[in-house]
Amino acid sequence: MKLIIYLLYIYLTIYTLYYIVMAAVAVKRKKEKPQDSEDRLNNFCVVVYSHNDEKTVENLIKQLKHQTYPSSHYTIQLILDNCSDKSEFLFQGDIDVNIMNIKNVDTIGKDQAFSIITEKYSAIQDLDAYVFLDAKYYVGGDFLEKINHNLQKEDVVTGATTLICSDKPSLLENIKYSYNLYVTNFLFKARNIFNLSNLVNANILAIKKKAIDEIGTTDFRTTTDELKYTLKLSKAGYKTGFSNDVKVYTTFDNYDDRIPSLSARVHLFCENLFKIGASNLNFTELVFSLIYPNCLTLALGYYLVFDYAFHVKSLLNYYVVGTEIALFIIAFCVSLFPSKIHSKEHFYLFCYPIYSICKVTYNFPPFRWIRNCLFKDKSDTKIEKFDVQAYVYDGQRYYPCKLEIVSESKFTKIIFHNKNKKYKTKNHLRAVDAIQEIAQKLDAYGYSLRLCQCCKYFEPNIDGSVNQIKGFCKYPFSDRTPGDILSTLIWNACDAYEKSNVVSFIDAIASKQDEEK
Repeated sequence: MKLIIYLLYIYLTIYTLYYIVMAAVAVKRKKEKPQDSEDRLNNFCVVVYSHNDEKTVENLIKQLKHQTYPSSHYTIQLILDNCSDKSEFLFQGDIDVNIMNIKNVDTIGKDQAFSIITEKYSAIQDLDAYVFLDAKYYVGGDFLEKINHNLQKEDVVTGATTLICSDKPSLLENIKYSYNLYVTNFLFKARNIFNLSNLVNANILAIKKKAIDEIGTTDFRTTTDELKYTLKLSKAGYKTGFSNDVKVYTTFDNYDDRIPSLSARVHLFCENLFKIGASNLNFTELVFSLIYPNCLTLALGYYLVFDYAFHVKSLLNYYVVGTEIALFIIAFCVSLFPSKIHSKEHFYLFCYPIYSICKVTYNFPPFRWIRNCLFKDKSDTKIEKFDVQAYVYDGQRYYPCKLEIVSESKFTKIIFHNKNKKYKTKNHLRAVDAIQEIAQKLDAYGYSLRLCQCCKYFEPNIDGSVNQIKGFCKYPFSDRTPGDILSTLIWNACDAYEKSNVVSFIDAIASKQDEEK
């Protein structure tokens, strides 16, 4: 118990010193250098992702088409991801917008859509950077000009989200708004002054093409995946900069807190702890910042340390602990100045811990299980499990592995087993997406999964099913007769396997659908 208290005290002391320094730096206004009219004009591909955003996407495209930035230096690529509204009819005949309309397949998601685009434009030599935007946002007329200015000194830039509301905001909306102001104007600003990396935000992100070419395919499925990508960028020497001048606007309904879970942060910390080194201090700081305490953990930790120091005679002096707590409170009060929160909004900021407790409690596994039992209709739920024997290839030899495929309500979870290694998809996905997630995970470690779906001779069979598990083998076996059709499934495999790009497979599904229409 004594050792635990001492370790807890050291942890809280380090964080308190870090917080005090951040507050002291943020309260001093950094003098902004005047924008250089001689900024190099980057060539942008502005990628807008939309899934049933009919109400906002048209206005966003209009704003992008009327930028102060020269139109000859950017193109607009709109991705309509299985939209069931009227989005596809809004831009018919619009020659200023390149449209990729993904239809008649399940929603592929922002990460796969962006990956398809980056692969499509990878061969273009005069493209300098991508600007990724979610269609739920609005932008100002100088948005791309601000992006270009910040890319003069950074390779990756994310921006600030400003919340707008036409009606009187509710209590919950006021809490979210106050917290958003506090984090954006204080924490992000302070980290940027210290040249530290901020979290990648796939909803508003500018990234140079050379960074994507080096890091590889984008993975923006969840906030945790964005944090993983931030770590990848930092490990490769690319800092994710933040600029308060790069603003996007959205309504309260479309705003999310974008806070990675504690368990995910701890897992990533343990995964990257032994990758740190003295040569990359930015990456080292980013790894250790993963285990920052939230306000509840901080309060509980200091309570335990102070209580122990007060009742037990030890090296810990409760006067010292009390002084440290007071200094932290003073630093917090100082941090309110750069956050630009009005006095009447302080109450809403102080309510954020209560909102956080309610949110954590609501999503706590036991309570989530109870909710599922009470409200989920199990009459249509059918769970099927079976194993598939497969191989992974490291470039020299094959290793046996097993895929445990769990199908529930037409969707699939896959668990990969290889000796003592085990990896599973986080959620129930389409079978093609689940296998792709496994294949991408293995590819990051230099292994390729030997399955039909990952083979270049595989062609998907678009049969209208949810999982898209069927396909055709196009390998010219010696005993095949001309014109015959060799059916297969995505998890089958044979000796003719040759690795293909998993992103191209998803692209092939969309292309096949367009041909059949």
